Amino acid sequence: MNISVKTITSYAVGAVLIAGLSACANMPPEPMSNSPLTGPVNTGTFPVFTPDPKGETAQLTPQEKDNLHKNLVAAKGGQGNATADPAAVARRQAEMKKLVQQQQDDLKAIESGQ
Repeated sequence: MNISVKTITSYAVGAVLIAGLSACANMPPEPMSNSPLTGPVNTGTFPVFTPDPKGETAQLTPQEKDNLHKNLVAAKGGQGNATADPAAVARRQAEMKKLVQQQQDDLKAIESGQ
């Protein structure tokens, strides 16, 4: 019995095609395909499928909220503006210039191979 490689290959390809097509034929039906409803029904209300969510922690009372707000406003006012003090601005600029000079000196030392 002398069967060529071409014949075996064609049978293998045919078997794969038949298996693939049979897999497509055995797909499950679409969900709700046997339902008598043909589409969405307009009930006039928004569908709610879950109960109303509840807070996981104790909720703040309006008085507690007002107290917290007052405390935050007072803390914000106490911080002030750091750039309003000219001495602080000059001190910060001097620190930055010193840092730039130190970095330039370090870079020169690295480039010179020390």
